[in-house]
Amino acid sequence: MLRASIRSWIPLLSFCLLQTALPSIVRADDSPKYAERGLSAYYSGKYDLARMFFAKALQDAVLKGKDEWIAKATFNLVDLELEANDEMEAARLLDGINTRDRAIKSLWLWKRSQLAFQQRRYPVASQLVDSALALAKGDPARETSMGLDRMRYLIQSREPSVWASQYETFRKGLGRERATPLDAMAAMARKEYGLADTLWREAMGYYRDHGRLAKVAGCLNQSAICQFSLGRRGEAVESNARAVAILAELGLEVPGLKAQALKLLLVDDEQELAKLRRDMDLVGQRFSGFDLQGILDEYSQNLRDNRSGLGH
Repeated sequence: MLRASIRSWIPLLSFCLLQTALPSIVRADDSPKYAERGLSAYYSGKYDLARMFFAKALQDAVLKGKDEWIAKATFNLVDLELEANDEMEAARLLDGINTRDRAIKSLWLWKRSQLAFQQRRYPVASQLVDSALALAKGDPARETSMGLDRMRYLIQSREPSVWASQYETFRKGLGRERATPLDAMAAMARKEYGLADTLWREAMGYYRDHGRLAKVAGCLNQSAICQFSLGRRGEAVESNARAVAILAELGLEVPGLKAQALKLLLVDDEQELAKLRRDMDLVGQRFSGFDLQGILDEYSQNLRDNRSGLGH
């Protein structure tokens, strides 16, 4: 049960409470209210406020010994930290959950897979989400969401010939809004950068309509990679700068460094590249699992592949 594992992660909870300056007293049964307020703040891009409400919900759930509330509050915090790219904190939160409940275990495995994917551990991510899906049978909505992530993992890590058939079958059950980012990833994997750029811009509109500004920035960054691969340097710089600006507005400085990698690489200056590598090494020492070097390598490969077409 979750209650049995609470003692092992009380230091983490104490840290969360100190970080968010929570009041010392929480009224009974306030978790749903705090969770609702946290979700509202989260979807509005107000991450600090969302973190405060989710932590309050977690505190209340622990005090009341309500396993379901503990799990929901923890997973809400994990989602927030994953989007903020604080992989170390997301891992700590997930380490605090120890449960035999089938539904909670399924969610735990799913979030573990998302963390592994963000760390570019693609085979691990695929194994974890397959285990999550096995436990989620009978819940169509959850199966679809997990299946969407599973498809993303395959597209990112395997050749199109491996996943093409599964992709076509799976996407038929998705609405246009959910299918567009997946289609954009598939197009990039097939090196159809013009189509991918169009699709990322379409996805950007969906996320903007729902107030998901960090997702908008992510789409812009992917669009910049596509534009760069097509030799459209000016557009790539502009898209990248907009992504950086959005992330900075949200206070997400570390993801901003990912986006800055493209901007600096476009300078095509060996000294700048060497400095960027040193900076990334320093950041990597502070943020476990944050693969800035992987981002740099991806952009560097595009730079080498397209050098002849960029007028050098």
